[in-house]
Amino acid sequence: MVDYLIVAFPHPSCGWVAVLPDFIGVTGRGADLEEAIERAVAGAQDVCIALASINKPLPQPGDLAHAQRDQRWAKEYGIDWASAIVRAVSVPDPSTLPRRRVAKRESKVVAWSRRVAQRETRVAATVYPPAAE
Repeated sequence: MVDYLIVAFPHPSCGWVAVLPDFIGVTGRGADLEEAIERAVAGAQDVCIALASINKPLPQPGDLAHAQRDQRWAKEYGIDWASAIVRAVSVPDPSTLPRRRVAKRESKVVAWSRRVAQRETRVAATVYPPAAE
């Protein structure tokens, strides 16, 4: 696990926003502080998995002083350091995370065959009244 810096602050339109200075573009929004942090950490994990899959190194953790000196970054996200909450969060190593399997989509032929079979069983199960003579 690697500890990264996370900055959370209240958003003007209600709720919270959490950003990680080491992961450009990764943000988390939520109704409360914990939800925003969880979403930001999930985004950082996705970035780590993507980087590991293409054999790129993970970002090096920065420190608070470096984040506060970067006025451009703070202005871009609208961070007011007076109301911001700063924490360290652990992002697990991508090699230790369980691999997600993408659900395989069934082919059109299989889907058609399944629908035909369902239709045939419905027709076979239907009981028709005897015809009047």
